[in-house]
Amino acid sequence: MKKVTYLVAAMLTVGLLTFSGCSEKTKDSAKETVEGAKDDLDESVEEAKADIKEAGKDFEAEISEDKNELKASVDKAVQDIDNKIAEADEKMKKATAQEKEKWEVRKKELSQERDELKASWNDVKAETADQWKDFKTSTQSKLDRIKADLKN
Repeated sequence: MKKVTYLVAAMLTVGLLTFSGCSEKTKDSAKETVEGAKDDLDESVEEAKADIKEAGKDFEAEISEDKNELKASVDKAVQDIDNKIAEADEKMKKATAQEKEKWEVRKKELSQERDELKASWNDVKAETADQWKDFKTSTQSKLDRIKADLKN
């Protein structure tokens, strides 16, 4: 009985190894599949790198455009302030002593606003892309406040 059991076990083992073993064709097919997957992955990585690089260039171009627009607004506001200061100087020539005091205060306020604008524009050189939106919003709000102040 032991011999029969050993014989059956041996036959089952041989059969199992024969039917479950990979053939050369199966091994080659698996190897091709792995190589194809690797090539696809490499290609996808390259495409992703290209997409990221392009997105970075688009973002830089957008920030550059925003900076140019904001710089033009700041330059115009500074020019408007300089015009108001010159206007205050003209009015001071014809004003009474009390009015001169009023115009001196106004002139000082305008000079301070102009200096703040110039200083904030100089700060833009240190701004990173992450800080750009906050800086732009802050500067735009200063510009709006100055425009409203110049109308008065």
